[in-house]
Amino acid sequence: MKKATLIIGLALTCLGLSTPAAAQRPQPRAQAEDPTGYKDTYRDYFTIGVAVNQRNVTDPEQIKLIKKNFNSITAENDMKPVSLQPKEGEFNWENADRIANFCRQNGIKLRGHCLCWHAQFADWMFTDSKGKDVSKEVFYKRLRTHIHAVVNRYKDIVYAWDVVNEAMADGGNRRMRNGEEPNPYRESRHYKLCGDEFIAKAFEFAREADPNALLFYNDYNAADPAKRDRIFNMVKKMKDAGVPIDGIGMQGHYNIYGPSMEDIDAAITKYATIVKHIHITELDVRINTEMGGQLRFSQGEEKEVPAYIKTLHDAQYANLFKVLRKHRDVIDNVTFWNLSDRDSWLGANNYPLPFDKDYKPKNAYRLIKDFNPELDNVVIKEDFQPSVFNQPGQQYPMVNSQGFARFRVVAPDAKSVIVSLGLGGRGGTVLHKDKDGVWTGTTEGPMDEGFHYYHLTVDGGTFNDPGAKNYYGSTRWESGIEIPAHDREFYADRNVPHGQVSQILFPSASTGVNRRAFVYLPPTYDGKKKFPVLYLQHGWGEDETAWSNQGHANLIMDNLIAEGKCEPMIIVMTYGMTNEARFGQIRQFDYKKFETVLVDELIPYVDSHFKTKANRANRAMAGLSMGGMETHNITLDRPEVFGYYGLLSGGTYSPEELNGKAKPSLVFMSCGSRENPNRVNQAAETLRNAGYNAVSYVSENTGHEFLTWRRSLREMAPLLFK
Repeated sequence: MKKATLIIGLALTCLGLSTPAAAQRPQPRAQAEDPTGYKDTYRDYFTIGVAVNQRNVTDPEQIKLIKKNFNSITAENDMKPVSLQPKEGEFNWENADRIANFCRQNGIKLRGHCLCWHAQFADWMFTDSKGKDVSKEVFYKRLRTHIHAVVNRYKDIVYAWDVVNEAMADGGNRRMRNGEEPNPYRESRHYKLCGDEFIAKAFEFAREADPNALLFYNDYNAADPAKRDRIFNMVKKMKDAGVPIDGIGMQGHYNIYGPSMEDIDAAITKYATIVKHIHITELDVRINTEMGGQLRFSQGEEKEVPAYIKTLHDAQYANLFKVLRKHRDVIDNVTFWNLSDRDSWLGANNYPLPFDKDYKPKNAYRLIKDFNPELDNVVIKEDFQPSVFNQPGQQYPMVNSQGFARFRVVAPDAKSVIVSLGLGGRGGTVLHKDKDGVWTGTTEGPMDEGFHYYHLTVDGGTFNDPGAKNYYGSTRWESGIEIPAHDREFYADRNVPHGQVSQILFPSASTGVNRRAFVYLPPTYDGKKKFPVLYLQHGWGEDETAWSNQGHANLIMDNLIAEGKCEPMIIVMTYGMTNEARFGQIRQFDYKKFETVLVDELIPYVDSHFKTKANRANRAMAGLSMGGMETHNITLDRPEVFGYYGLLSGGTYSPEELNGKAKPSLVFMSCGSRENPNRVNQAAETLRNAGYNAVSYVSENTGHEFLTWRRSLREMAPLLFK
């Protein structure tokens, strides 16, 4: 095969997507753009909104993005008092009208923001023409005039108003020096002039202007337990007095570390006891430790966001929306505060939104939009048991009967701990710290049966789990966990005669070193009788330990031989030099070097040191993934050496490749059911039609993973040397 084709095949095989032979076929067309957006997948939950600026509603591409995803719009700044009426009687309607007209023309509901706030307010309401403070009666008259003018102008399109914004004080469990409770209200000009009566008056004026609009009190840090209670007490007091507050707006200016989902859930649950409507009004998630709506904040640095930070960002959004979907009975709307990072009041460097500065969707967008409703309602069984691959005496990680994995890590000073194992596309499972500094977490859903590599990312550093044994994969020693498979008996350590796996060191003149291999000898090996040999290769990132450790090849063979299903054979497993092909340096890989090591150095050594049937009819080669690519090429290069070929998630053969060469006794090709099984089945059928003994096997409900390859060995071994 030509080197260019080999390189393409290698890259695709490493990804488990294609094969050297497939690389010769035309590439598939790009997938059509998904026509669905947020508003479609959340149709049965709540409306999804976005705060917009003037550019968002005039730029064609941004308009397209809005129309695809959102069915509620908020004017970010253009309906605030200072924007609409900077001087008494002088209204600037142009920008607000443009947004309102955009909503009217596109059938999108408008959420009004905001009528009364301590910032960006029409401060002229507080003073007379000489700059002196007015009475609260004068203030109320001006406020009423403003609210009536604004609400009446947009009452045909606005369905809800943030009437009063951020009237409650910040801080946690505060205490005055004299032991008295501190003032729960923000010491704004409104409060200093009117006390908390201004809140009631603003709602009364808004209800007068529009009896049908939903009226909200809106605030940040509304999930913080102390501020939550202050907001709750204020709203309850007002409602008990007849103030027309319909709902509570939880702004949602969060970060990747908090608030906890427990605090958010508790806040929604508590608020729902006094109001029928809760909106998440200003949602963004920044990547630092700052939180809330304060106008002083870090702008961040312009640099690439580390992968682990992106994972934390993804998880915070995904977990938040899971909580919000749980409360669909009271959550009516979730509004993102700005369309993209470019537009965000926090700045693009804080990475706050699901669309980046170029209006491209991040992974968080997909996680929010394409959620699995079944996982929202799953009940996790508390029958967790330690993984069979744990270190002696270690309880964690644990696995339950459904396939969920649970982890526990003691790291009291860490800011974040992520387990790389998790549902696809999530970047892993984010753990959460308790008051004792212990991090725990459970995968969002059940993991595929079988073996999985994983590691910990602690504040950006990569570590192995101290509770788990280590296995070589991904070019490093990784932690391993086993999700019990329903058919695991075929690779179990059963009460049958066992062979032995021994290490050998063989001289390699081509590489100038002694190289290592592991040799499985069947239970009946006595040093007298000769046996056929299978040369079995690992995949990229692994080494010669893979098949006998995570692959359980020796136990699979012991059980097959004990059941009389398989010809006893020797299996030789050596390092395929695959890890020389690092990602980014893929073009430097040359399988010919390994071909020399295998065919010209290892095979002669094995034949001279073990009782082997040293001929083509009794010699097989097989490999998984990239080891399958090596098998494919070496068997085609040296067909006189091997009589049996096996590609396990490692590609396919075609009649054109085999024609004119020594005919193999068997061509075995396999993959998981999630790895384009039709390609493997069709290749086997084509070979059979061409007169070759070809067998295909598809492992059900598995992908590019060791359970696929364990099952493949179980199916292939009985077919060898017949």
